[in-house]
Amino acid sequence: MKNEILKGTVILVIAGIIVKILGALYRIPLSNILGAEGIGVYQMIFPVFSLALIICSSGVSATLSLLIARARAEKNGNIKKIFFKGFFYCLFFSILFSIVFFFLADKIAVLQGNASAATGYRIMVIALVFASLLSPFRGFFQGHSNMIPTAVSQMLEQFFKVLLGLFFAIIFTKKGIEFGVAGAFLGIGIAEAVAFFYLLIKFLLFKKSNFKQQEFLHIEKKSKTSAKENGSNLSFAKINLSITISCLIIPFIMTFDSFVVINLLNLNFSEQISTALYGLQSGLVNSLINFPIIISMALSMSLLPSLTFLISKKKSTEVNEKMKEIFKTIWIIALPCIVVFIIFSDLIMQILYGVVSPQMLNIASTLLKISAMEILFISVLQVSIAIFQSFGKEKMPIFILVLCAIVKIILTLILVRNPNINIYGVALANLIFYALSASISLFLIKKKFKFCLDFKFFTVTLLSILISSIFFYEINVFIVNFWTKLSLIAITGIIFYIIPLFLFGIIDLEKLGLKKNNNLKIDKKL
Repeated sequence: MKNEILKGTVILVIAGIIVKILGALYRIPLSNILGAEGIGVYQMIFPVFSLALIICSSGVSATLSLLIARARAEKNGNIKKIFFKGFFYCLFFSILFSIVFFFLADKIAVLQGNASAATGYRIMVIALVFASLLSPFRGFFQGHSNMIPTAVSQMLEQFFKVLLGLFFAIIFTKKGIEFGVAGAFLGIGIAEAVAFFYLLIKFLLFKKSNFKQQEFLHIEKKSKTSAKENGSNLSFAKINLSITISCLIIPFIMTFDSFVVINLLNLNFSEQISTALYGLQSGLVNSLINFPIIISMALSMSLLPSLTFLISKKKSTEVNEKMKEIFKTIWIIALPCIVVFIIFSDLIMQILYGVVSPQMLNIASTLLKISAMEILFISVLQVSIAIFQSFGKEKMPIFILVLCAIVKIILTLILVRNPNINIYGVALANLIFYALSASISLFLIKKKFKFCLDFKFFTVTLLSILISSIFFYEINVFIVNFWTKLSLIAITGIIFYIIPLFLFGIIDLEKLGLKKNNNLKIDKKL
């Protein structure tokens, strides 16, 4: 149990890095294939797709992970029954939403401000069904602290998304932007189907080899005689509803933006420019911000079943220690990412999106600088939500996110309509939303769990990143050659940031499992 979170996190981080690299190989050329306007249309559909996907499935993954981990810890619960509740929930709602999107595509696209999104909506339903059905399988394996099927399925769906999404986008763009966007979603749909069939096969093999073992019979039998005592028999619907609502709020905000931002920008710009500006923030910038937070996503997925298991076993000391290490990890990783995005924003945009016009690249660079701090706040928020869920406070994130969402919506409506602020208003509103949500969540968690990040930790990390930042700035200004610049950035980061963290004991090799542990026998008993 000591290294369970670390193991699961490492697996998911490695998969996440591969997925994000593949995602970059998809999103960057897709942006160049479709252009700023085309990616704007794509980003009109994608938040709606994400919102529907969360309603259909995202709560299920976390719910199954939590309930199955709790059943395993207490040796009390019908795991098979829990799984199939999640599966049929996803199947029903994904089909329902697919019917709605298919027949109301034209009306939805017009409401968003660009009718050319309708074709993409109709093709998107394929991806919605198969992506939804991935969730119960992932939740099942995560509940058993097995992150490998989730990791492999993520890589499979991303690989085929790149391969087929770009292929169909290139072919169909010749008929027009709306067909190019539809082609991209067709590729996504096929990719989700491939990942689904992989997980289905893994599940059937697992079921065949494990469901008849004594452990599962014992759990199922006990649940029939002592259901009232069984934490894992808490209503699936109740827990899933709470988790789904908390998962829904951020995509709802993004969907709100997809309906409102372009229409607000249309007050001061043409439809084409408004769509392109929205595409810069929602497509180019958000894709970059999402890359470093794969670690916090992996931490959240690994943390939920493992922390639930420990809390069920009433191991408060281990829980507090894991909390401390997780938030330290987030801080250590987020700081250099923020600095790099702020200092090298112009260079990053030029390298990744060279086809976009210089004026648009300049706007995107400024948006990236404004949005960089979101990396820290989103990471803290993601892990905090998993922590709330693990100790039975699934509703707490709902209240926090709704309160902060109201602030975000008001700011967006006020700032974006101002011609001098325009699209920058979206970035500012997003930053304030995540900062408020993360701060409130962390404050409440600190009241519940007695962990503390010491003065030495903050002093060393802040001084190290400050010194590194000075060198980064000088390198960016005075070094012209790209490869020389990249090499110096890496060397500077290692010397002035990473090495001091090891020298001052901020990163502990023993806790990372990279150093021989004299207490190994004791740990195994835990």
